Amino acid sequence: MTDALSIGWTRAQAGTQRTAYRRLLGFALVVQTALGLVALAAPLWLARAADFPGAPSAGWVRLWGVMLLITALLYLPGWIEPVYSRWPNVVAILARFVLAVVYVWLGRGLRWFALYELVFAVWLAWSYGRLLRAELLSRP
Repeated sequence: MTDALSIGWTRAQAGTQRTAYRRLLGFALVVQTALGLVALAAPLWLARAADFPGAPSAGWVRLWGVMLLITALLYLPGWIEPVYSRWPNVVAILARFVLAVVYVWLGRGLRWFALYELVFAVWLAWSYGRLLRAELLSRP
């Protein structure tokens, strides 16, 4: 019997996939939190640097920053225990796809945010699928 057919090996694979997903999600949450804090601290600078469409007021950019921070907090249970807290992960991955479409629709500098959201949505969905598959296979 090879190691690939043992329960210990499949549990180790599930652990590896869990670590990989948590690292990827953690990085995305750090970037999201940093962007939210920049939006709160320097809203007009961010609006100019990101080439936001129109001339958004500092209040709207700050509101967007607060929403980024709130969604990062709502995502934390999914980061802490991704297998048993599926809803935060699934909803947030779907929301990233929706945000990518909205950012493209709004245009101009937000297209970079759309690219970021789309890349991370695909990457997180792929990684989360691998994690769930490995977790299912580790249970006899």
